[in-house]
Amino acid sequence: MLLNAHVRQASGWLTCSLFLLTFLGSLQAATVQRFALEELTDNAERIFVGICRQATAERLAGQPFTRYRFTVIETLKGEPRDELEFHLPGGRLDGVHNRIPGMPSFVPGERSVLFLTAENQLGHTWPVGLGQGKFRIETMGAAKQPRVYQELDGLTLYDSGAARKATEQSLQGLPLERFLDQVRALLPPAAQPVKTDDAR
Repeated sequence: MLLNAHVRQASGWLTCSLFLLTFLGSLQAATVQRFALEELTDNAERIFVGICRQATAERLAGQPFTRYRFTVIETLKGEPRDELEFHLPGGRLDGVHNRIPGMPSFVPGERSVLFLTAENQLGHTWPVGLGQGKFRIETMGAAKQPRVYQELDGLTLYDSGAARKATEQSLQGLPLERFLDQVRALLPPAAQPVKTDDAR
């Protein structure tokens, strides 16, 4: 019975992934709920600052996926790990770029703050709210101060009031440390950030 339950859950995950690849892949944009920072933090099983070390296109159940490997710099929520791997639908295979609207992608060397869902039975996790769960870290300007930028390309967000929209826009270009402080303030008092490296 337990094995059958796992098979059904695995099958459900693959069915969902195939739906994303076939349905969302035919759209120019994906319509998803807008998540404020508090909602991203509450819904995420894991929040961390990391560096993408590897991006490898693979086939899973006959469909294109990309396997990402990250070095974890700092864990803000969830079990601390030095490295983390996960698969996301889409990727470049056989010279064809298969892109899911709103699904974030990463390149080796890229730094990000990620808000990820809990792992399913196959160990797969997803960014909360698709691209809303990725904040790219860039260092620009004479001060060389790291700042975060939420990637919303390919997303149409709904249920956004004027106040919430203004709040989300204010996150764009926010200094990294100030952004992380806001996330920490939304976490339970017992949650303490864990640094595994000083790569910022």
